Amino acid sequence: MFYSPILSFFRISGILSWTFLCCSLQLVFIILPRKYFFIVPKVFFKGLVFLFGIKLKINGLPRKYKTIYISNHSSYIDIIILGSVLDALFVAKSEIASWPLINRVVKLGKTIFVNRKQLMRAREQIEILDNNLNKGYNIIIFPEGTSNDGTKVLPFKSSLFAIQEHENKKDHYFQPTSITYTRLDGIPLNRMFKPFFAWYGDMDLVPHAWKFLGIGNCEIILNFHQPIKFSKFKSRKETSSTCYNIISDQVASNLNVQNKEKFINLYNHKYL
Repeated sequence: MFYSPILSFFRISGILSWTFLCCSLQLVFIILPRKYFFIVPKVFFKGLVFLFGIKLKINGLPRKYKTIYISNHSSYIDIIILGSVLDALFVAKSEIASWPLINRVVKLGKTIFVNRKQLMRAREQIEILDNNLNKGYNIIIFPEGTSNDGTKVLPFKSSLFAIQEHENKKDHYFQPTSITYTRLDGIPLNRMFKPFFAWYGDMDLVPHAWKFLGIGNCEIILNFHQPIKFSKFKSRKETSSTCYNIISDQVASNLNVQNKEKFINLYNHKYL
C-alpha cells in the first residue's frame, strides 16, 4: 500500500472543480420537475467514484419506485457509492446542516435532516419522510445512526422504520442494501487498514479524506437485496431486525470470502 500526498493534491483539486461545476448546474436543475432532479447528482457522484479511485462491484438490482433503501454505514464514501447508483434522497444527522460548505452541497440534493437524539421529535421526522414519499421520492436511510470501522454492522435504531405504520404507504418497499469494503490498493483489507477508508469515532473529516485520496484504489461490493413490502411487517422493530440480519449476514459473508482469499494468497506465497 502506497500513500502519495501528490496524488491527494491532484485528486482534491479535481474534486473541488467538479463539485463547483455540478453545484452550479444543480442550481438550475433543482427547480425543474422531479424526473430531472437526480441527473446532476448522479453524474456528480459517478465523477467522485472515478476521482476517488473506487472500483465498485454491484450485485442485485435496486427497486426504482416507492422505496426506502436501508444501508449499513462505514464512511462518507458510502454516500458517494449510493448516490452514484440510486435516484433517492439521503437522510442525514442534523449536525451536517451546520457544516460549512458541505451543508450547501447536501442541501442542493434535498437531504433530509433528522435529530436522532430528540426522541420527542420522532413523529415530526416521520412526517417529513412521509411528505417526501408522497412527492414520489425514494429515500436512503443509515439506521445505525453513525458510521463504524466496517468490520461489523452496528445495531439498527428502529425509530424511522415507523413510516411503515402509515396506512397510505402499505404498497411501499424497504430494500436492504449492504456495502462491504474489500481491498485497498489491491490488498485484502484487515482491521489495520480499515481506518484508511472508514470514518468513525472522533476522526477529523478533512485529514481523513486527504489521506484516503492519496492511497490509491479502494474496492467495494454493493449488494441490493430483495425488496420487502411495508405491509409484510407487523412492527417497526420487526422491520429493523429483518433488515439488520440481511445486511449484517451479507457483510459478514463478503468479509469471510475476502479472509479466505487472503489466507490462500499467503499460503501460496509461502509454500509455492
